[in-house]
Amino acid sequence: MNKDRKFYKNTYHHLYNRGANKGLIYFDHKSYLHFLRRLKFYKDKYCIEILSYCLMPNHFHLFVKQKTDELLISDFISSLLNSYVKSINIKYDRSGTLFESKTKSKIILEQNYFMWVIKYILENPVKAKLVKNIEDWEFSNAKDILGLRNGNLTNLNEIKSYFNSEQQMREYLTNINIKVDYEF
Repeated sequence: MNKDRKFYKNTYHHLYNRGANKGLIYFDHKSYLHFLRRLKFYKDKYCIEILSYCLMPNHFHLFVKQKTDELLISDFISSLLNSYVKSINIKYDRSGTLFESKTKSKIILEQNYFMWVIKYILENPVKAKLVKNIEDWEFSNAKDILGLRNGNLTNLNEIKSYFNSEQQMREYLTNINIKVDYEF
């Protein structure tokens, strides 16, 4: 039976997954960096554009855009996570799954919600009380967006295009009191 296909050219998706039994998926600083290197490799291989990301100790969030009809986000995330799990299993002499289930994907159809998704993703470490400000978390693209680091993983020009100005973008993303009422 043919399944409805939700991954096609120029669609935007919020992807997220967490550790099995809510356990850790990043065990040390090097495992975060390894995931980011794998993320860069597979984003290039599958022509996926990353707009925002945040790696938390026991879960991750990615806001991505599929750029072709041939190379699918579902293949991108499958390859990324399989590669990461295999390397972690070897490094830590473990076996089996690392992630709780299949990665969840929410298609984002309305551009109005792009800013909200980015803010939601970047605020994860603040809401978890791991840091005070979004720019304090090393494993997200907040520092890149705010001009505090020269990362090359995300499409900063597209992110900036959602805002009227860089000042508006900075105020919106860094003000934890700004709430957006949006349900997936």
